[in-house]
Amino acid sequence: FFMKLLRRPSQAFIAFVLLLAAQAAAQQGGKLDLTYTVALSDPATRQFHVTTDIKNINQPKLDLALPTWTPGWYVVENYGKNVLRFKVTDEKGRRLPFRMSRKQTWNIDTKGVRQIRVEYDYAAVVLALNQAKIADDFAFFTGIELFLEPLGHRDSPGSVKFEIPQGWAILSALKETTNPMIFSAADYDTLVDSPTIMGKFDVTRFNVDGKQHSFAAYPAGAFSAEKTERFTDMLGKTALAEKKIFGELPYDKFVYFYFFAPPESNASGALEHSNSFVAFASAGSRATPEQLITTGAHEFFHLWNVKRIRPMEMWPYDYAREQETPLLWVSEGFTNYYSSLSIYRAGIISESDWLSRVAGAAAGVENTEARKYISPANASVSTWVGYDSPVAFGISYYTQGQNLAALLDLSIRNDTDGNASLDDVMRTLYTDFYKRGRGYGSDDFIGIVNKLTKKDYRGFFESYVFGVEVPDYDKIFGYAGLKLERKSTQTPEFGFNGRMRDGGFRINSVEPNSPADKAGLRSGDLIIRINGEAPQTVQFGALAGQTIKLTVKRGESESEATMDVGARDFTSFSLSEDEGASQRQKSIRAGWLKQ
Repeated sequence: FFMKLLRRPSQAFIAFVLLLAAQAAAQQGGKLDLTYTVALSDPATRQFHVTTDIKNINQPKLDLALPTWTPGWYVVENYGKNVLRFKVTDEKGRRLPFRMSRKQTWNIDTKGVRQIRVEYDYAAVVLALNQAKIADDFAFFTGIELFLEPLGHRDSPGSVKFEIPQGWAILSALKETTNPMIFSAADYDTLVDSPTIMGKFDVTRFNVDGKQHSFAAYPAGAFSAEKTERFTDMLGKTALAEKKIFGELPYDKFVYFYFFAPPESNASGALEHSNSFVAFASAGSRATPEQLITTGAHEFFHLWNVKRIRPMEMWPYDYAREQETPLLWVSEGFTNYYSSLSIYRAGIISESDWLSRVAGAAAGVENTEARKYISPANASVSTWVGYDSPVAFGISYYTQGQNLAALLDLSIRNDTDGNASLDDVMRTLYTDFYKRGRGYGSDDFIGIVNKLTKKDYRGFFESYVFGVEVPDYDKIFGYAGLKLERKSTQTPEFGFNGRMRDGGFRINSVEPNSPADKAGLRSGDLIIRINGEAPQTVQFGALAGQTIKLTVKRGESESEATMDVGARDFTSFSLSEDEGASQRQKSIRAGWLKQ
């Protein structure tokens, strides 16, 4: 009888088993009631006090974790090192035991209680795109650093209450409530993707397509009213230009967080979020709307490309480990392409400027030695090697992808007689993948292009995406009746790799027998002056063949060095109209350049 029952279970038995399974799932995976409190009583401590109240617990063990990385910033971080005085109590204030299974994962023994409180202080001492910072007159965090995830309950909604110093204002990408100090998030992904600034800063609000947009500028007064008016106008026009591709602005509100730093500051870059972005920019005369808008357009386009149109390897996010993908050349490179295209379509830059940017991306790829060895797909995966990796040999998947976007756009237009474009590819990724709750893979991308063009693009991808072959630029730009002109020039050869940080140019690596090596420079050196000027103000591209004087800090000591900057051949690219173009070529060009 038992064997028969196993072979042919009754409907009643099946229903009983399903009921038990459902009850077990409800006990283990039901939505929690989460309330976070972020308190800052004294900015001088440089510490937030974070409280997490968790209710509706139906399990004997509960794991809480901080993420190890920030989506969009592909570097593993140790946020747990900033957590101080961690403790857990029940609803009666009794301490509950916990153990750490990983460097920032806490295993809580709930002792059968349905409600616990977790408290800790968080040291916020670094102002960066993926870090938290408290200063005398402001505080900032993105959410990823501060908020614990109850593992297995990512879909649980949460609210955040803020306690801030008197006289401070607050602006958050989180959803507002009737209480100006309480915000809400639909789930954990939203919670940790919503930056917040508090303190003394300027806010300008404006509407785009009937939705509220807020432009926050710190420090107060750093960006003039005249600049703000022009810049917010540009941001609004760019938003509408990008909206035309996808048909909607996928948010209820949007926040632009801008930090304007003095020239000697090492803060730089920008980072996208689902309904906001954070950007660092120079202060003073160098901070103009015209200089800032390309980055603004780039980060805004990320609303769709990477925040919603996401590679399958990052769907869903796994905050505990690296999520390598071969598709960052699309996520970042196409965003580079569309940032310039969008501000062209918005009438902010000229046609000649747009063509110069397209040609510049091609030149940027072809003048880089590493393009012979590192494909766009492999460059995408290897980004997790580290932003500060001491390797002076590499290539940017931003530039590779930007270049490929132009080539694909023109190829698609040519193969469809101008009836389809890269816009259609992006729109399909948005509707057929994001809207259906899934990520896309390389084969999916190729399939979309094949379907649009009714041609097989596998060879294109094998050669230029997975391989390192040189595209036939003259042929592809010729589809639009454009001539690619090449001119040999010279570019400086320093022989070091690094970036602006710590108030100067920090060297990550030095190539043997290079100008830097001969000048006595070493990995870890900090160049604080070049010919008496701060490195942030120097035009490096104009130094080819010159002898320059450097002030270098190594450890605590400063020294002077002289470098004979080398020069190497550089082939610049430019695009111009082919006077002998056919009517078909002119038609494709007109479609591509349509505003």
